[in-house]
Amino acid sequence: MIHTHILENGLTILMERLPYLRSASVGIFVKAGSIMEDEKQNGLSHYIEHMAFKGTFSKSAREIAEEIDLIGGNVNAATSKLLTSYYARTMDKDLKRALFLLADLVQNAKNDKADFEKEKLVILEEIAMEADSPEDQVFNLAHKGLFGDQTLSRTILGSQQSVKNCKLDDLISYRRKHYRPGNAVLSVAGRFDESEFIAWAKEAFSGWEGEEYRLYPENKTYPGRKLLTLDKDVEQVHLCLTYPGLKALHEDRYALTAFSTAFGGGVSSRLFQKIREDKGLVYNIYAAPSFYPDCGEFAVYAACTPKNVEKVILLIEDEVADFIQKGVTRSEFDQTMAQLKTGFVLSMESAYQRMASMGVHMLLNRKVKDQKETLKGLRKVSMKKINNIAKQILSQEAKLALVGRKISKQFTKEE
Repeated sequence: MIHTHILENGLTILMERLPYLRSASVGIFVKAGSIMEDEKQNGLSHYIEHMAFKGTFSKSAREIAEEIDLIGGNVNAATSKLLTSYYARTMDKDLKRALFLLADLVQNAKNDKADFEKEKLVILEEIAMEADSPEDQVFNLAHKGLFGDQTLSRTILGSQQSVKNCKLDDLISYRRKHYRPGNAVLSVAGRFDESEFIAWAKEAFSGWEGEEYRLYPENKTYPGRKLLTLDKDVEQVHLCLTYPGLKALHEDRYALTAFSTAFGGGVSSRLFQKIREDKGLVYNIYAAPSFYPDCGEFAVYAACTPKNVEKVILLIEDEVADFIQKGVTRSEFDQTMAQLKTGFVLSMESAYQRMASMGVHMLLNRKVKDQKETLKGLRKVSMKKINNIAKQILSQEAKLALVGRKISKQFTKEE
């Protein structure tokens, strides 16, 4: 059972005891992601995550690294479009040490000018590495087409220009604005004592102030350019066909997930079987939805040799038309629902997955979603619901993003 406790400073604590384990997972989730950034701020959420490990007022970067090794588990952090998370997976006996380390990283990161400039070089290398990844680039391009100049179109890492122009004062100001207990969630799952954990949390976060909860800026899908290309000297053409999707709490989100799984979510899916197995035109092809607070997307990705790209696009469009016309078959429906239910149940065998699920849902939606609610939602999915949502999504105008060698000459740009 999931229990909730709110500290006096506004920090929400979510707890799920799994006493049969000998481990625990704990995470702090902060509503600070690229969706919250304006153009000049782009990359700051990710920059702050990096700086947390450069040292705090009580620990140097080396001492933090040694503390992580002493815990003996996995201590890390990650930034997404919607949030930044700091988490640890460890033995139950080391949970207090892990909690206090995470609390230190989140609250007490140093504002050292030399470390700031040094880490800027590291992040610029990370941006260069992403630029070398055509798969990352095609999704970045697709988001520009789908979301225009809105905040969801911005990359998590930021641009070379925005990071180069970033000043230490910009980072400090952004951190103060978003890193507040009322804008964060502390989540734990595994073997622990609840009253003991609450006492630890009170001590660890006693100096953290600011109850304000930040709302996400509104985003919607953009009706502009249908075709976007990026010339890049790579062997394959990487393509992304993107449709407007559903927002995070939409009642049909489970049906869309089921449709996506049947259409392009695994080795038995239509896209994989038709375009890879039957035609042999791709190595990698898949479809997946993404859900955001006010909108969403449904994307189909594939990579192929330049001579086959038009064939692959036509085959994807054929499968789209066929799904709209005929819908999901009974055997596809049975396979898909078995896959989704089993995958979810197996993921919930992990204390980390339970902890992360609680933290993310509470931060994004201000409510706890337990396993029973998800399974109930999956059980309500029918063939009719899948077919209806597939028609709704696939009947919309799609964006086509392409990254490849001289791809702009192969395809005419549409403004």
